[in-house]
Amino acid sequence: MNHKSFVFFDCECANTFDGVGKICSLGYVICDDDLNIIESEDVVMNPECDFDWYLLSGKGDCKLAYSKDYFRIKPNFESYYKDIKRLFTTGNRYIAGFAVSNDVGFVNDACERYNLPYIQFRAFDLERYLEKKYEKKQKLVEWAQEFGVNVSKYQSHKSEDDAIMTMLCLKAECMRTGLSVEQIISENKTHFVSNEQILEQAAERAYRRETTEKIKRLYGKTSPMPHFKTVLGERFELDSKILHDVDFAFELVKKIYDNGGMTGEHLTGRGTAVFIKEPNPEHRKKIEKRGLNIMLLQELEEKLK
Repeated sequence: MNHKSFVFFDCECANTFDGVGKICSLGYVICDDDLNIIESEDVVMNPECDFDWYLLSGKGDCKLAYSKDYFRIKPNFESYYKDIKRLFTTGNRYIAGFAVSNDVGFVNDACERYNLPYIQFRAFDLERYLEKKYEKKQKLVEWAQEFGVNVSKYQSHKSEDDAIMTMLCLKAECMRTGLSVEQIISENKTHFVSNEQILEQAAERAYRRETTEKIKRLYGKTSPMPHFKTVLGERFELDSKILHDVDFAFELVKKIYDNGGMTGEHLTGRGTAVFIKEPNPEHRKKIEKRGLNIMLLQELEEKLK
């Protein structure tokens, strides 16, 4: 029989400032195809950055498992890179995690921080699977409790323990459904995420932020020499549904600017709120209370021609 092994993993970060996760621990558990534990470890590392004060404050339910000094004396991610790459890329192995797109992204972030090649792997997201099947969203520890896992044995936000709890939840789901872990994973391929997908999503978010900033730089400004004067002196506020398409929104804001008008984020007193479709009566009332008129996007586009 062609036996496979299964790796469940979880990452904790010192901070995620500027949208970049700085890993301080990567815990994993390796199991056989019956989900018996072969090996587990909490790989603790020096994130070489400041810690988010909240994670060490003892407040809330998000508290790191070790002291700041303990993290500081450990090697950095680069020192563990080869072992982590081997963990994720050894043949005939499935990778899984809970809310694993975050963790895959953190591994990508670490590779970028240390100028190391990306680790090419994909992972099954147990959170997505459970959320879709049972039509509810819960934290890992809540799922574990529901599946009868003795959570008192494990510490939340200790990476190794979270990886083990993830495995135990999937093991319980196998017993509940009568399916093997390989059957569940292979029959739910839409719940896999790859490092390429996470990189693409990160690039898309960065592009959206950059374009949104370009839009905001035009807020409150009027062209000293407009190309046309179809909306000269007029002020416009764009509905969020228009702003969702950042490329279209930027072209529209630029066209308003070039036609002598001005856009703003939250106008009061005078101006026009622009919507794709007629707003509902309650929304219309709020807009009019701010002293704004209402215009549909199609009408604005006609004026700007």
